[in-house]
Formats: sequence, C-alpha cells, structure tokens
Amino acid sequence: MAGLQNLIFPDEGRPVRWKGALVGAIGGLAGVYALRLYWHYIAPAVFPPEADPAHPDINPTHSIALVERAYRMGESAPAALGRIGYEQLAGEMPDADMHRQLGETTPALLGVMMGITYGGTRTTTRATDLAGGFFYGLRLWLGDTIGTALLGLRPGPAAYSRAQHLWRLVGFWVYSFTTTAVTRLLYRLIED
Repeated sequence: MAGLQNLIFPDEGRPVRWKGALVGAIGGLAGVYALRLYWHYIAPAVFPPEADPAHPDINPTHSIALVERAYRMGESAPAALGRIGYEQLAGEMPDADMHRQLGETTPALLGVMMGITYGGTRTTTRATDLAGGFFYGLRLWLGDTIGTALLGLRPGPAAYSRAQHLWRLVGFWVYSFTTTAVTRLLYRLIED
C-alpha cells in the first residue's frame, strides 16, 4: 500500500508523469478556451486585425518552406494541417462545413496535446511555474512562426508585421500561462 501511495503522492520534486499528463490535458483544454476568448474578444480590441499576408509565390521572401506550400490563402496553419489530415484519412477533399469544423477542432486537439506534453514533462511539483509558462509560450510562438512556415503550413515570418507577431505571441502566452496554472493547480489538488 505504501508503494502505491508513493506512486500517486510522491515527495516534492518527483512528479508522477501519468498524473502530470492527465492534468496537462485538462490544463491544455483550459488554455485553448482562454486562447479562443483572447482571439475573439481581447485581440481585436488591442491589436490591428491580422491581414492575409502577400502570397508567397508573388513575393518569394515571404516563404521559407522546405517543402511545397500546403496552405491556402486565408487558411490558418492548424486548419491546413486538419485539411491535410482529413484528405489523407478520408481520401477526399473536405467540404466547406467540414473544413470550418477542422479549422476549429484542430487547434483544440493541438492545445490538448501540448498540455499533455507540458504536464508529462515537468521536472518539479512546485505550485507555480511562471518561468515555464513564459518560455513555453515563447517556444510555441517560435514553432508557429518558424516551424509551420518551414513545413509550408503558413507564409514565412517576413509576411507579417511586428504588430501581428506581437498579437500572436501574446496569444501563445495567454495559452501557456493558463495551461501551466491550471495544470499545476490540479496537480496540487490531486496530490493533497
């Protein structure tokens, strides 16, 4: 019985990976919800709207893709990823309604997966992780800005203005701070 109790309720500093991943999934869902609120209500009031960037075929400096461009004009990177996944699994192009649904559900699935990754890879059980939330959001923004552009899922960083980059970076911080806070809180509640 003591072995099971040590597995579920470890000493400070020794996190249980499965428990971290479980509460990370819930934290990721909370982060996705906070991010959606940010995109719909806060960002439009603070930042200028994100305009569709110039087509990378017209201005080659906007593309840094290592592979063929996979996104369509006006399509977000998660929506492009969802569309490509659907085409591979279903063997056909999604209709307009399915494409819209993919554009909404793919970011949520990615957010939950990132929450699981965060919760499962933490190396401490401290109650707060401000530095982790800050650098986690920064890494997500870099991955979104550079990684997805290298994969051809969006134009390169030069296609966006500084205000647009800041708009997205703040959004990733909204997600990462919410995810880290909820994950840590739930981890502590389950622990006690």
